[in-house]
Amino acid sequence: MRSRSLTLALLLLSLAGAAGADDDALGALLAEKSLRGAQIGVAVLDLEAGSTLFESRADRSLIPASNQKLLIAAAALEHWGPTHRFETPVFIDGDLDEQGVLDGSLWIEGSGDPSLVSESLWKLAEEIRLVGISEIRGGIGVDSSYFDAQRFHPDWEPVSARAYHAPIGAFAVNYSSFRIEVRAAATLGRPAVVSVAPRTAYLHVDSRVRTESRSGPLKIGVDTLPSGLGDRVLVHGVVSPNGEGKTYWRAVTRPEGYAASMLRTQLQAQGIAVAGTTRSGRVPESARGLLRFQGESVATLVQRLSKFSNNFVAEQLTKLLGAAVLGPPGTWEKGAEAISRWVETSGLPHRDITVRDGSGLSARNRLSARALVGLLARVSERFEWGPEFLSALPLGGLDGTLEDRLNGEAIPLRAKTGHLRRVSSLSGYVETLDGRRLAFAVLINGARSPALDVDAALDRFVTRLSQLTLTPPPEPAALDPTRPEEGEEGIPQAPQ
Repeated sequence: MRSRSLTLALLLLSLAGAAGADDDALGALLAEKSLRGAQIGVAVLDLEAGSTLFESRADRSLIPASNQKLLIAAAALEHWGPTHRFETPVFIDGDLDEQGVLDGSLWIEGSGDPSLVSESLWKLAEEIRLVGISEIRGGIGVDSSYFDAQRFHPDWEPVSARAYHAPIGAFAVNYSSFRIEVRAAATLGRPAVVSVAPRTAYLHVDSRVRTESRSGPLKIGVDTLPSGLGDRVLVHGVVSPNGEGKTYWRAVTRPEGYAASMLRTQLQAQGIAVAGTTRSGRVPESARGLLRFQGESVATLVQRLSKFSNNFVAEQLTKLLGAAVLGPPGTWEKGAEAISRWVETSGLPHRDITVRDGSGLSARNRLSARALVGLLARVSERFEWGPEFLSALPLGGLDGTLEDRLNGEAIPLRAKTGHLRRVSSLSGYVETLDGRRLAFAVLINGARSPALDVDAALDRFVTRLSQLTLTPPPEPAALDPTRPEEGEEGIPQAPQ
């Protein structure tokens, strides 16, 4: 490995003759105004040559933000394999007659599956109907004991009501979040039109939004408050009749209650009458297995995790990995330990790594650029699951969290973004003009400039990497003295 004290001058010398005269742009990026005063760790590896192309303070342990998700994505794919699907067991407790009437309760044993959404529960309700259930008289029970009761990581305080702070639960749906749509009424002075999705009895909307003649954007506040067995969604503020509608995403407060309410809604949509309350507890010993509902594959979960930096999926997988490696219930402590063990057995420089959560929301996580590039290099060699990891990364300028980056210009880049307060990161793969694939990692902590300016500097850096030419031109062929000169016998001549 090259020394961490490698200077920008050495960088330019190492690339001279490979990438051309404007390699000074690479050095200029690290000295950009938007990055002044920041701690920066950078590593770039030529995967074909297996050698470091450039590094600067690559061993510095820094806050990675959502680049932390690369660890749980790789660990999950290797531990379970890309085709594994988490199952949610369903039980019945009571007598079931020939008409499909259950004189008892339907029980759901939460398995931590992060893939459950409204459509999944519609399918689950259909499966329950197809095995012969037509009516449930004893309500729905939820067993969430596969995870501990900690909904939010203690490092996240203070926790907001926004969807990226969604609570974790063994039985959860829609990433523990929901959507609010707000648009002005047709008449001044009238309440604005406020809608929530999905429609469920768990969410109670309390709208105090007025339509008034004011210029400017919508000024809306949305709060989610526990209320009875559900959540009260308080929407307040003022909208202009000429303003466009806006979408807000918020987190629920009780993931199991939200999921059970959604299941009840979908059962009723399937024509299954459900009476009785929803309750929590352990599946009774007298209960009998009805079916095991399979969710999406781990490959699909990693796609959702990486493309849109889904914190909920990352943390569900973290607790699931902890339960799988160290036994249930799944906890953040067990999950962090399981990820750390995977890092160590993978041969990565684990002294540079501190794992607190799976999503990167904790400011106590630490990673180095060298560790991240080592992870990316290892993934590129894993035929069994490496392609799924690669395909899950956002495409430069095209989709996911990179769709609005790079000034809309698509470049051969697949990378994971990361942001926290005064933290920006970008790690992944980029292809050069001559088709060489590079693994790179850039971690920036403490930048005083706005995140958009820091992101722009990162984008220029990877754009320059994509414009490199690393393959040297072929040597001129030596003349063979045994071969006749052009025009002599044996060499076809052009017609005269």
